[in-house]
Amino acid sequence: MAKSDSPIGTSVEAHNEQRSARSHKFRETQERLRPFEEIARVVIMRRAELGLTQQELAERMSTTKSVVSRIESGQHRSGTDTLRRLAQALDGHAVIGFEFDSAQPTTPDLVRL
Repeated sequence: MAKSDSPIGTSVEAHNEQRSARSHKFRETQERLRPFEEIARVVIMRRAELGLTQQELAERMSTTKSVVSRIESGQHRSGTDTLRRLAQALDGHAVIGFEFDSAQPTTPDLVRL
């Protein structure tokens, strides 16, 4: 069985592609959640690097473990204040940026939160 295969033989990626091909609503939901899932991956990896539990990260953020769990699920939006506190708790800085469609390549405009 390949590394990404489930016990029933279909990889998660293949299943999502099949569902996406059949359902416009599924595609919209996947696209809407994509940035939050990317944030979740970064948070999980950084928390592991620092050797923190969700509870310890929550304490650093002055919040609850359930807030950290929701962030790490990648299924919920987080506001800029939460992202700022999260980045600080992970010994970093949150940065927000804008990119604009243009004929000429430009660097994104970034703001540290």
